[in-house]
Amino acid sequence: MIQLQLGAGVAFFLALLRGTAFLYFCPPFSNNMIPFLGKTGIAAGLAVAAVPTVSHDALPTSVPALVGALVVQIAVGALIGFVVQLFVGAVQGAGSIIDQFSGLNLPPAIDPLSLDQSPLLAQMYEWIATVLIFVSGAFLLLAQGFVRSFAVIGTTVPEHDIQQLPTLLSSDLVSFFAASAEIAAPLVAVVFVAQILLGLLAKSAPQANVFVLGFPLQILLVLGGLGLAIVALPSDVTNLVSRGVSQLFGGS
Repeated sequence: MIQLQLGAGVAFFLALLRGTAFLYFCPPFSNNMIPFLGKTGIAAGLAVAAVPTVSHDALPTSVPALVGALVVQIAVGALIGFVVQLFVGAVQGAGSIIDQFSGLNLPPAIDPLSLDQSPLLAQMYEWIATVLIFVSGAFLLLAQGFVRSFAVIGTTVPEHDIQQLPTLLSSDLVSFFAASAEIAAPLVAVVFVAQILLGLLAKSAPQANVFVLGFPLQILLVLGGLGLAIVALPSDVTNLVSRGVSQLFGGS
């Protein structure tokens, strides 16, 4: 009984370390607005759910093995949190792309979540993505993926997984830029077409100061198109979280 309790305690501590590192990078739990005690409580809840899975793995029985397992948990937790951040951050990246093309990046605002300056639409997209993660139930996918990570990578990391790490990260970076461009593409196309039409109008009627109205016109088009583009964001956020989890651990 004592050995069983000791094994469960070691499993809980290892899962707690991985959960803490995971929440440090994984949005929306990585925001500074969430207090440390809140993150610790969430990590403890994830660790309790992961204890049965961790207990099936070979737990370390010596001090060097325990130290190695602790390092592995921190590294794996940070890695899976970073990968999820890449996929969810594609929504904010799409907002930054729209800001660049529309000219709304000129007055950056202070983001109360990260306490950094960010363009207006990028900040708005980040807030919408944060809300949608909870409303759509995507946070349950994150929790399931975290628990499933112990079935894929236990207290040690297989050598073939380490060799595949550069390929995984490069593929995730490509997916990040592709997803950002895909989400921003409709509004960027509208602004691009409007700029071409304004250029043709200025060429055909040089006496008219077309570009005085060009800047407010493209902002008006972007703000009008946001109402249509935001409708697709719930499915985009759910798909991005699902892709991040399935790429790391398989399944949906």
